[in-house]
Amino acid sequence: MKRVLGWLILFAFVAFGLFWPMVFETASASGPADDPVVISDYQVDFTVGADGTLNAVETIQGEFPSGRHGIFRYWDVANPNSPKVRQEPQVTSILLDGEPVPYQLLWESGDRFRVAKIGDPDSTLPWGTHTYELRYTIPGVLDPGRTGENKDFAKVVGDPDSTSVFFWNVIAPSWNNQIQRVRVRATLPGDVTGAQCSVGVGVGRSCDGLVVSGSTVELSARNLAPRTPVTLRAGVDVPTPLRLDLPWSYEWDLVLGRSLAGVAWVVGLSVAGALLALLWYRTTVEPEPGFPVQYGPPAGLGPVQTEYIRTEEVPKNGLTATLFHLAERKLVELKQVNDGQWNVRGIAQSAAWADVDPVSVAVGSALKVIGPGAEFAAKKSVKAGQKLTKAKTDMAKATADWAIGNGLMVKRRKELWVRVANALALVLAVCGFFRWGFPSTTWGLPFLMFFLFSRRSWNGGVGTRRTAAGRQLWSQAGGFHRLLSTDSAETRFDFAARKDLYTAYVPFAIAAGTAAMWAKKYRDTVGDVAPQPDWYHSSSTSSGWGFSGHSDGPNFDSFESALSSSIGAYTASQSSSSSSGGGGSSGGGGGGGGGGGGGSW
Repeated sequence: MKRVLGWLILFAFVAFGLFWPMVFETASASGPADDPVVISDYQVDFTVGADGTLNAVETIQGEFPSGRHGIFRYWDVANPNSPKVRQEPQVTSILLDGEPVPYQLLWESGDRFRVAKIGDPDSTLPWGTHTYELRYTIPGVLDPGRTGENKDFAKVVGDPDSTSVFFWNVIAPSWNNQIQRVRVRATLPGDVTGAQCSVGVGVGRSCDGLVVSGSTVELSARNLAPRTPVTLRAGVDVPTPLRLDLPWSYEWDLVLGRSLAGVAWVVGLSVAGALLALLWYRTTVEPEPGFPVQYGPPAGLGPVQTEYIRTEEVPKNGLTATLFHLAERKLVELKQVNDGQWNVRGIAQSAAWADVDPVSVAVGSALKVIGPGAEFAAKKSVKAGQKLTKAKTDMAKATADWAIGNGLMVKRRKELWVRVANALALVLAVCGFFRWGFPSTTWGLPFLMFFLFSRRSWNGGVGTRRTAAGRQLWSQAGGFHRLLSTDSAETRFDFAARKDLYTAYVPFAIAAGTAAMWAKKYRDTVGDVAPQPDWYHSSSTSSGWGFSGHSDGPNFDSFESALSSSIGAYTASQSSSSSSGGGGSSGGGGGGGGGGGGGSW
C-alpha cells in the first residue's frame, strides 16, 4: 500500500510539474489606461514578401510630459486565427529622434508576449515632441483565403476573398495611449482583390480613406481612444506560402516549447538520463553469490548482524529483534506491564554476556540491563524515548564497526557520487518543471528520469563493498533468509524434530521482516499455529508481536505597472472574444494577427 501511495504522489507531482501552466493564468489583471503621453501621429508601413514574412516600419510621434523614460511596444506571438502558428517578431532597429536608443527585449506572460522596453531607466526625456522609429520582421503573416471570411467589418472595398489573406491588426489592440492620427500602408506580394477595415473591437467604425491600388492598401483613422485596434483584412491573389505549424496551440508552449526539435531533444535526453542513471547505479551493485539453503544463521551472528551482512542495512526492526534475541538467550526477560509499557529486566550474570555478539551488547549497555535485576521500562516518556533512541544509534554504530573491523566490508566512497548526482537531478527537475532557467516544463523530465532510475542509490550498500570473507558470510546469511522467507513447498524444515528452533529463529525473522512467513511455514508444516516463545510474557492477547519505544517587497516601476495593465487588458479582450465565438460571424475589428500594444513608462 505504501508503494502504491508513493507512486500516486509521484504521479501527482509530475502531472502538476508538467501542466501547471495550463491551470494557472499568467496574465496580470488589467487596469485603466491613464498614460499621459498622447500619440499625435502613428505611421505604419508594412511590406509582405512572397514567403509571408512581414517587414514593418512604425513611426510613432508622441507628445511627452516631463518625467517619462520612453515607450514600450509588445507583440503577441500567438495568432487567434492560426493557433498552431507562432509569429515571433525580430526587432532590427529602434531610433529616437533619428538616433539609436537603448532598448531591452523581454518576455512576458509565459513567453507569449515579446516586449521592447525602449529608453534609459536612469534618465528621462525632455518635455515635448519625440519620434520613435521601430523596424521589425514577423514570419508567416499570410493566412489561407477563408480565414476571417465570416466576420463583419465597418468598411469593405472590392472582394477581399481570395487565395490568401492578410488579416492583421495594423494598430495593435492595446496601446495605452490616445492616438490622434493613424496612417497605414500595406504592400502585399500580389494584386489585392479587396480589403475590409474596422476601427475598434467588433464591427467598430469605418476607417478613413481605405484605398486599394494594385498590390497596395492604404487607410487612415483619427482620434483613437486608448486600447482601440485598427484591423485590416486584405485578399491577395498569390498561393498561401508554407509556414511552420506546430502540432499544438500556443497554450501548450509553456509545457512543450515552440519546437518539435526541442521536444525530440527532451525525449532523447530523458531516455539517455534513465540509461545513464541505471548504468551508474549498477556500478555500485555487487554481484550476488550463490545462496544455498542454510538451516541456521551464520555461527556467532545475531539477527542484526545477519541482516546487515545480507543487505548492508541495519534493519528497521533491529532493536526489537535484538531484544527478542537476548530474551531467547536467557539474558533478559521481557514482560508486558500494561498496554503502554514493557519492562526489560536483566536475568543473567554480567559474565554471561561475554558470549553474545557485540551488537546485542551495545543494546544491553545503552538500556542498562546487563546484570541480574537491571531493568528498563519501555513506556511513553521522554526519558525512555531518549534511551531507546540511543540504543538504536549505538546498535547501528556497533554493526558498522563490527563489519569494518572484522574485515567483512571496506568503504568505497567514490560510489557516493551517484547519490550526489541523484539529489542534484531532483533539484534540476524542480527547476525544469517551474521553468527556472528552462524554456518549457518538459525539460524537467530528463532530470526526473535520472532521479527515478538512480533513486536506489540511497539503499544500503552504496559506499561499501564486501570482502571475500564478507561475501562468504553473505552467501550463508542469504541461504538462511531463504529458509525463513519461502514456503514449505520450496524449503522443507523438520519442525517436529527441531521445534525449539522455531522460537530461536523468531528474532532473525523479525530482523528480516519475514516473521509472518516464518509462522506460516510452521503452521503449514506442523498443522498447528506457531507457538509463543516462553520468554515473551504478554498480558494482552491483542498486543501481537512487536516491541516499540518510542529586499523589501516587490518594487514595480512605471514600466512594469503600465505593461502589466496593458497586457491584462489585451488578454482579457482576447478571452472575451474567444468565449463569445470569435470564429463565427461576429465583427472583425481586433480579430486578426498582430496582437499586442504599447505605452509609455
